[in-house]
Amino acid sequence: MGQLAIACGGTGGHLFPGLAVAEAVRRRGHEVSYFISGKAVDRRALRGAGEELHGVEIPAVGWSGVWGAGNFAVHFVSAVRKAGEEMRKRKVGALLGMGGFISGAAVGAARMAKIPYFLHESNAVPGRATKLLARGAEKVFVGFADCERGLGGVKASVSGTPVRNRLGQMGKEEALKKLSLHPKRRLVAVLGGSQGARGLNEAMLRGLGALKSESQHLQILHLAGEAHVEKVRKGYEGSGFHAVVMGFCDEMEAVYGAAEVVVARAGAGTLAELAACQVPAILVPFPAAAGDHQMANARAYAKEGAAEVIAERYLEGTELGQRIARLMGDSTRCERMKHWAKEQDQPQAAEKIAEVISGIL
Repeated sequence: MGQLAIACGGTGGHLFPGLAVAEAVRRRGHEVSYFISGKAVDRRALRGAGEELHGVEIPAVGWSGVWGAGNFAVHFVSAVRKAGEEMRKRKVGALLGMGGFISGAAVGAARMAKIPYFLHESNAVPGRATKLLARGAEKVFVGFADCERGLGGVKASVSGTPVRNRLGQMGKEEALKKLSLHPKRRLVAVLGGSQGARGLNEAMLRGLGALKSESQHLQILHLAGEAHVEKVRKGYEGSGFHAVVMGFCDEMEAVYGAAEVVVARAGAGTLAELAACQVPAILVPFPAAAGDHQMANARAYAKEGAAEVIAERYLEGTELGQRIARLMGDSTRCERMKHWAKEQDQPQAAEKIAEVISGIL
């Protein structure tokens, strides 16, 4: 039995694929622990998965350019030291980095301790940590084949992005009941990501006017992010819509199972989940994502028709509501989207990664 550490903190897009790999690694008889950030979303996600006791917080600060270099260096050294101490204490045999600052610090510690490490890059455009650390990795796994072009000649294995086993397993009737939603109304789910999305929230509220004629037949589940819940909830007041607004949801298998249409950002983890659950989607990539990687993700996912993509700057007035109404009124197009989403699905992603890592453990 070996011990794997997975560095996956900072966002749900890093953490949830890491949880999926952990499931597959444990099935092979190994133990797993996680390096996470101090963000509340990390602890909540681990708690929802029953994994909180296995999470180790690593001090984190993002790179903010030359002027913040000193602060970054101090925190980075502290993070590397903490990760190294934990890996020695737990007798870690291999590390998997899922991207982001936590991944970079943990890999730095693994290199110093001569512990073999693997990387997984979910996005179509590799992040800074992945590009810097790819050459020393045992193997780099990628979610999109397009990603390999940005790795400076390093060969990658196209595994897809892992999703948790329970996704795609819940029927609509059961899902609606689990979420305490109306059993007969059609559901639109708005997903702002693990930290919310102010621009998407506002576009949805502006778009309600275009859906007014369907208000008695629709219901909306809006995951607004903890910081935006009250503002979004007030936005629905008096609208005539049955809307449930939450900051975060631990039961995404029910959300995808119940939704007829999903409106979401284009984080790679979200796209992998949409593919696994075959839900028609309207994607609104986060415009400030590093390297515009969310737009690259969305285009790669939607190139055959699995989703509709629109830049946030074009969502003026009721545009988002109009797009939702058109899509929900076109059953033929929705069925095509489900078909192409299934074509994008990589259900063995976690198993492929776990199989390779188990060879080292």
